Amino acid sequence: MPALDYPSHLVEDWQLPDGTPVRIRPIRAEDLAMHTAFVNGLSKETGYRRLLSPRTPQPDELWRMTHIDYDRELALIATTMADGAEQQMGVARYVRGETPETAQVAEFAIVIADAWQHRGLASKLMRKLIDAARAAGVRQLADITLYDNTAMLALARKLGFSVQRDPGNPNVTRLRLALDPAA
Repeated sequence: MPALDYPSHLVEDWQLPDGTPVRIRPIRAEDLAMHTAFVNGLSKETGYRRLLSPRTPQPDELWRMTHIDYDRELALIATTMADGAEQQMGVARYVRGETPETAQVAEFAIVIADAWQHRGLASKLMRKLIDAARAAGVRQLADITLYDNTAMLALARKLGFSVQRDPGNPNVTRLRLALDPAA
C-alpha cells in the first residue's frame, strides 16, 4: 500500500486506567512479525474464542491480516512499549462485503492478548473501530461469537449491539450494530 493510503488520522495515544501508555493505530504491512508474535502468544482459549475453532492462522492468513486494503477494511491495533520494542496488545477489525450491495455491511472481530484483558482496552478499541466504520460509510457491523463468550457478549451489549442466539446453531450468538450516519 502506498503511504498516502495509510489512515494516519486514526492514530491515537491513550492510556489504560493504571497509566500504561497505549498507541492505537491502523495496522501496517510492516507489522507482520509483531502481529504473528501477538497471535502466537494468545492462549488456546483466547484463540479458540476468536476463531471459533482450535486452528491457528497460517502464514498466508497472517500476511493478509497485515496487508490491508483500507478502502474495504480496517484493523486497529493497540500497542505499548515493552523492553524497548513495540508490543501488540490487541486488534479490532472490520471487513466490508465485496459487492456494492453488501459494502455497507461489515463483519467485525476483536481479540485482546490475555495479559491485557479486562482492563478497558477492548471497549476503547471497539469504540474507535465503530467510529471509523461509521465515518467510512459502513451502516452495520455484524459477527457471531460463541454462546458462552460472556466477556464479548457483555462488551457487545455495553456498546449497543443487538445480541441474539442463532436459531440454526445454538453454539453461536449473532451480534449486530446499526450505525447511524448522523451520529
